[in-house]
Amino acid sequence: MSINSFPTGKPHISFSEVKTWKECSWKHKLVYINKIDMFKPSPYLDFGTILHTEAEGYLKNKTFDLTRLESSIRKSWSEKEFEKVDTWLKEAFQILQDIPSFLDTQFPEWEFVSAEHQLYESIENQEIKFKGFVDAMIRVKNKKGKEYLWLIDWKTSGPRGWDSAKRRDTLVASQLVLYKTYIAKKFEIDTKDIKCGFVLLKRGLKPGKACELIEVSVGPKTAEKAEKLVSSMITSVKKGVFLKNRSSCKYCDFKNTPHCPGSSEFSVF
Repeated sequence: MSINSFPTGKPHISFSEVKTWKECSWKHKLVYINKIDMFKPSPYLDFGTILHTEAEGYLKNKTFDLTRLESSIRKSWSEKEFEKVDTWLKEAFQILQDIPSFLDTQFPEWEFVSAEHQLYESIENQEIKFKGFVDAMIRVKNKKGKEYLWLIDWKTSGPRGWDSAKRRDTLVASQLVLYKTYIAKKFEIDTKDIKCGFVLLKRGLKPGKACELIEVSVGPKTAEKAEKLVSSMITSVKKGVFLKNRSSCKYCDFKNTPHCPGSSEFSVF
C-alpha cells in the first residue's frame, strides 16, 4: 500500500491520532477518515494553547510577553463568547509567574535546546511517517555533573492536577515514550541520556503551587510496547476494521448522534 492510499489520505500519523484509535477505532474512522468535525470551542483548549505559546517564549528568551498574553485571551474570549475572562487572565498570570522558579528549582542551571521541535520520523516496516512536536527540550546536569536531555510536554489542568488513574495511564505516557524514542534515533543519543515528563500548569492555586513535574520512565519494554501500538494502529486502519469501544462513549462528541448508531458493534470500511 502506498502512502497516498492510506485511508486517512495523509502521509503521516500523530500521537493524538494513535490515542484516538486506541480509545475507539470507530471514532478514529469518523474523525480522520470520514473527516467529520464535531469540534466545540472550549476556554480550556484556548487557555492551554495560549500558555504553551508563552512557555515557549520564556524558554527561548527568559521572559514573557504579558501584553500578548492578555491580548490573546481577551480576543479569544470575546470572539467565542467565553465567560469570566478576568478570572482566566488572573490564573494565566499566576501560572506564568511560577514557571521560572519551578524550572530553576526542578532543573538547576538548565539550558535551552529547542521548543516545539518537530518530529517527522520513519516508522519501522511502514511507509507512513510519525509526526509530532516536542514542547520543550532542555539540557540539564545532575549533582554529579552528568548531562541529560530533558523532553517536556506542558499540560494545563485544574487545581487538583491529574488523578492517580491518569498518572498511571500507559496510553497517556506513550506520547512521551514515543517522543523520546524518536528523538534518540534522530540525534543518535543513548536513551539513558534522555529524560522526559509532563509539566502540569494548574489553575486556581496559590503562588508557588501552579507547576508540577510528572516524570515518565521509559525502559526498553515500555518503548517496544509504544512502537507496537503505533504499528498495530497502522495495520488496523489499513485493514479497515473499526471497532466501537463503548466504554469510551461517556464524553464522546459522537455519542447519540447519527454518526454512531448503537445497533452495530463494528464496521469494515
